[in-house]
Amino acid sequence: MVHIEKLTLGVLQANCYLVQCLATRQTAVIDPGLEPERILARLHALGDPPVAAILATHGHFDHVVGVRAIKARTGAPFWMARDEWELWAQHAHEHPAYLNLPPTEPVPPPDRFLAEGETFHIGALEFETLALRGHAPDHLGFLLKNTRPMHLFCGDAIFAGSVGRTDIPYADMNALREHLRTRVMTLPDDTILHPGHGADTTVGVERATNPYL
Repeated sequence: MVHIEKLTLGVLQANCYLVQCLATRQTAVIDPGLEPERILARLHALGDPPVAAILATHGHFDHVVGVRAIKARTGAPFWMARDEWELWAQHAHEHPAYLNLPPTEPVPPPDRFLAEGETFHIGALEFETLALRGHAPDHLGFLLKNTRPMHLFCGDAIFAGSVGRTDIPYADMNALREHLRTRVMTLPDDTILHPGHGADTTVGVERATNPYL
């Protein structure tokens, strides 16, 4: 029913996900950051499937600066949360300079602003948006609901054995822990977590072992 690929990109080793409905070939690109040419090459290797949406969990540059190139090549709409656009993503092209990286093109404005509790479809795949605030103020997760197990694309909210950093502007550790407790830890143990950095994990493993929860 679903095919999921992870590409780990750029100096910050951020994960971008290609999520394809096998019934329709429609594909979502989640968190396209640096090295968008690698994303486009992988889409081409998959037969240039129709890209139904480009999704961003949050607005930090390592998750959004590839949007322009993907959108230009595929024509896909770009969706993210409003505050993430206003506080972070519209300025994201300036931020690589802080790491002595070359500047990038500005991120195009979203075609749709997402909020918690919305549902959308990529082909036959049904997603729900979850608020995972804390690492970023309007951070979202994308829960793929109609597969077994379910899959949560959780950005930088939670990692294998850790959580997103909160020593940056607009971040809040108390909010992060509360949103993880009420949105993520309430999911079935076998739910697969696909984070913005590092290896996949599951809700059950993090419930049992993550020292930050």
